[in-house]
Amino acid sequence: MTMLKEEYQRRKGQRLLYMIEYDQGEYFILRDGILKKSVPDAIVMGIAPHEATPELMLRTAIADIEELIGMDE
Repeated sequence: MTMLKEEYQRRKGQRLLYMIEYDQGEYFILRDGILKKSVPDAIVMGIAPHEATPELMLRTAIADIEELIGMDE
């Protein structure tokens, strides 16, 4: 299965551009081709696999970017 991709520009700080790669139950955040955060399994976040929709993974990744959760700017 091919992962979905979405570019996202942070609204705070330096307003840098990030690439989010995501699908059911996982997401990866990259900036300038460098992996900034990896969440390969939704269970780690406390989300049941059937609830970890691609849409939820995208929203969670965006929240991580906005709040710099688990990564630097």
